[in-house]
Amino acid sequence: MIDVQNYIEELKQLAKGNLRICRMNWWLLKYEEEFKQAIDQTSCKKWAKWLYNGEHPFPCLCPKRDNLCVFIDLYRELDRLTQIQRMETFFEEKFNNFQAIKDSAELITNWMKEIRPIISEIYLTLDKNENLKVRFYNSDPILEVNINKNDYKYTLLCLDIFNYNMYVRGM
Repeated sequence: MIDVQNYIEELKQLAKGNLRICRMNWWLLKYEEEFKQAIDQTSCKKWAKWLYNGEHPFPCLCPKRDNLCVFIDLYRELDRLTQIQRMETFFEEKFNNFQAIKDSAELITNWMKEIRPIISEIYLTLDKNENLKVRFYNSDPILEVNINKNDYKYTLLCLDIFNYNMYVRGM
């Protein structure tokens, strides 16, 4: 059986302070094969259905999670965050576009229509201090990884602008 606890501990060491995208990518690349092995070894069949059949994995309802499932879920969540981070240039461009049109309600509405399909696919978890986190409560101990939010600067700015205009201004 693979030693996923050591992989998780290595990630926690890499994340001392905040995990940068370059370290996250390195860790994902290093443990890609172990990720696939963990899916084949876990007794939780939702992961195999996700990987091999494309089925959406439902959130874990186990009172205490198996370490293999924690590793799989952590790997999958970090991989999702790297995919979001790859869009940072796109969001920088959208942010700059917004700065040029921010005084026109009509142009803001068009900007929001254009960005909405992408924004609706993104969710990032911020804690009460506005830190970006990956957190699993039903692991023992609770697994928490702080992510360097500077790597998501324009993504977070566009999310804030979109949410403000959508839910505060009602556009």
